[in-house]
Amino acid sequence: DSGARNAAPMPAIRYATLTQNTVQSLEQAIQNYSIIVRQRGWPMVPNLDRPLRVGARHRAVAAVRERLIITGDLHQAAGVHDVFDSYADAAVKRFQARNGLTPDGALRQSTIDAMNVPAEIRLKQLETNIVRVRSMAGFLGDRYAVVNLPAAHLEAQRHRRGLAQG
Repeated sequence: DSGARNAAPMPAIRYATLTQNTVQSLEQAIQNYSIIVRQRGWPMVPNLDRPLRVGARHRAVAAVRERLIITGDLHQAAGVHDVFDSYADAAVKRFQARNGLTPDGALRQSTIDAMNVPAEIRLKQLETNIVRVRSMAGFLGDRYAVVNLPAAHLEAQRHRRGLAQG
């Protein structure tokens, strides 16, 4: 059953970036990443000599699978081995979407580079961002724009009071 092997759901792009749940989501992520940091983070993934897709076999895939299990993108039952299967493909897409990369499932060096950012740095980024999001939690005006630079995404909102309803 593919549901049993797929962990985190694919991030929904159609919903507003700033919602009533954004702070809660960031708080949960900070808790999760704090645990990961206490457990010494994740392994470094070896560099690639070529992009990988479903069906590929490569020594880096086992490290990728282990990395994705740690962050909850890949269910532990999917296992750690060197085959880039459909479970790894779905997990890579989730990781790419969360990290502002094109969620195509292709394992290329840009995805490996994002995976190799240490857990401590990711945790600090979350802690910085929650301060920013909390500062925007009040009235933003009738119209506002949210720009997500890493994802190259611009979102315009029009509301009467507070954050967009997610």
